[in-house]
Amino acid sequence: MSKTGSRTGNYKSSTLAGFAFFLLAGVPAFAQQIPQQMNPKPGCTNTPEQMEATKKAALDFAFLTGDAKIALADPSYIQHNPVQHKRGQAEGITDYEIFKRTFLNQANQAAAPAAAANREAAGPKPPAGSRAEIVLVQCDIVAVIHKTYLQDPTAAPGTFYEAFSFDAYRVRDGKVTEHWDANTIPAPAAGRGQ
Repeated sequence: MSKTGSRTGNYKSSTLAGFAFFLLAGVPAFAQQIPQQMNPKPGCTNTPEQMEATKKAALDFAFLTGDAKIALADPSYIQHNPVQHKRGQAEGITDYEIFKRTFLNQANQAAAPAAAANREAAGPKPPAGSRAEIVLVQCDIVAVIHKTYLQDPTAAPGTFYEAFSFDAYRVRDGKVTEHWDANTIPAPAAGRGQ
């Protein structure tokens, strides 16, 4: 075989290998496309002032209690918390009605004096967290990320770690119409729900 034939064969092999590499390198890019955003819908036209009002309504809703909190919920309110949603379905009432009942009960319990509530828990106290560590507003959606400190179950008492949770709200016309959080349905106790 001549030197020219050898070079041509190497050139063809190199070109073919380069082309195959180019095609295979592109596969992950196509396979890992960013999913389409579901909420809020594209095309938001809210002004900065409207988004600030949306943020205020959501934060008021998040941190107020009792009647003040209920006044900020729209009767069309949808709860994306599976525990409360399931309870409402079992009782045949709307998400709004289960929400009202839950938060009125919480307000009444907080107002009732209880000796146990006045007692301090023994042991080391975690650092103060933040109920609004991060607040993001996009169109009619407000996401609030909370920071807490939890006891590290693998370490000595008083060893805490940061933990985060969230609440997200859709606000329309100054009222909360939807709420999302990270709650999950707990496993039933042994012998129940099987």
